[in-house]
Amino acid sequence: MNFQKNLLLSLLVLFLFSCSDGPEELEPLVVELTASTETPNYSESFELSWSSNASQCYASGGYWSGERPTTGSEEITLKRGGQFIYILECRRNNEFKNQAVEISVNKTPANHFIFSTDVDPLADPMFVVDVPDNQEAKVTAYARGDFNDDFLGDIFLALQFNEDGRHVNTRYFQLTGGAFPVFAEIEADNCKGSGDVTMLDINRDSFDDVIVTSFDSMTAAGNVCIFSGSETGLALNNELVANDTDLDFNNANVKLVTLVDRNADSLPDLYLLTSTGEYWVLVNAEDGPAFEKAETVVYLINDYTITGGTVVDFDGDANLDIVMAGYDESENGVFVAVPRFDSTNDWDDISVVANAPLAKIITGLDFDGDPAADLLVIGDQSPSNMFEPVPTTTFRIYEQGDINILDNETDILFSEQGSVSLNRNLFITDYDIDIDGGDFLFDVNKTASAFASFVLGIKDTIVNEEEETVTYEINTISDVEMELGDIFGQDSQLIFLDTDLDFDLDILVAENHADNNVAFYLRLNESND
Repeated sequence: MNFQKNLLLSLLVLFLFSCSDGPEELEPLVVELTASTETPNYSESFELSWSSNASQCYASGGYWSGERPTTGSEEITLKRGGQFIYILECRRNNEFKNQAVEISVNKTPANHFIFSTDVDPLADPMFVVDVPDNQEAKVTAYARGDFNDDFLGDIFLALQFNEDGRHVNTRYFQLTGGAFPVFAEIEADNCKGSGDVTMLDINRDSFDDVIVTSFDSMTAAGNVCIFSGSETGLALNNELVANDTDLDFNNANVKLVTLVDRNADSLPDLYLLTSTGEYWVLVNAEDGPAFEKAETVVYLINDYTITGGTVVDFDGDANLDIVMAGYDESENGVFVAVPRFDSTNDWDDISVVANAPLAKIITGLDFDGDPAADLLVIGDQSPSNMFEPVPTTTFRIYEQGDINILDNETDILFSEQGSVSLNRNLFITDYDIDIDGGDFLFDVNKTASAFASFVLGIKDTIVNEEEETVTYEINTISDVEMELGDIFGQDSQLIFLDTDLDFDLDILVAENHADNNVAFYLRLNESND
């Protein structure tokens, strides 16, 4: 009997199920996202609109995040250039679907340099340094780093004082960045070096340190000074690096200081060349940083006044060489190369290349987009002492290849070349964050004949799809050509840095005033605000 009942129930359920249309099917999940324009100009607003039949939606990407209603719109303004992807992801139960829109913001060079104008350097400078009567003062060297380990950009600078063309004193200052930047003088006893400043974390304690040396023929009697970083910034500390060599910190005619990875541990070591010898400091040494003297060819180098140097693969053998720029006793420009012929500390004899420009700047630069650094050289029509303005005539890139790097050169022109003096304040920077490695900034010695305050070098990549070729060029543009206006004084020096870590370049200005003082103040960049 029970069997019959169960059979009847089963048949009834089957019948009822067969008579039903089944569960109602849902409409497909839909997400739609559009932009009023996908190519807005800098600071131009655009509208994102979206709709979905989902139950929840979330935004991500492109400075756009968090939960959003399933249908809506939003006005957005971007002040950063480049590509931005806006994503809307929606869900219904266990179903997910997203839609994206790509926005390309056109940000011109001028849009990257929009400075605050609410600073009156005469009325409200950050710091004022008095200049004695009959003397002149000028920033002759500086270094960027993080001296107090707060992940913000700091500046160390040397202010040199001259009287009747003679160096009489040097004072040192630091600007520590942050929401409230602090500018202060550093006590330096009898330190007189002002020609070259090198930043390096010598003792690997996460605080950047600074080495200051005499570099120019005018200050040949200068010394070697070491400033160590700490939570409070830099302080003179010549005991930071042990010195058991014959290197005399108080009387070192330093021809060159540069960074070279001597022991192939991927860390830069300090190379120092003087008129009497060649010295190294290994930053990762087991017993701590210490000077050691090496074999040298200095007797050959002493025939030349060295004005700069860097590390680059001079001869195309994949080993980094030391390349110096200078001039001989007749003021003819030369390049002096000390080639490295393997990955050890083995060096060939020096080679001298005549008929070179009178360089004041020689440094590595990525011009052609390959892994090897190229050489940027900027020089004057006569030897520069870093103090008196000399018209700049040379602006050149030497491109690496399968041949000697100096045989492959490209000249660059800018509108005021030959009539103004470019200072040594060169800053290689990817100002537009396009990761091309080839942009730079340098300031102009501003005189009555020079109306620009700084010049921007812009690396451009030219793609020829038909011929399948890629070439590169550097275009230059001054602040005047960018229609930024004349917001700097007549006799001012500019040092670029991102003091507030907002990914645009601020400017520390050193301005000489007629009442015998130098005023320091900041022009904050508001282009990303």
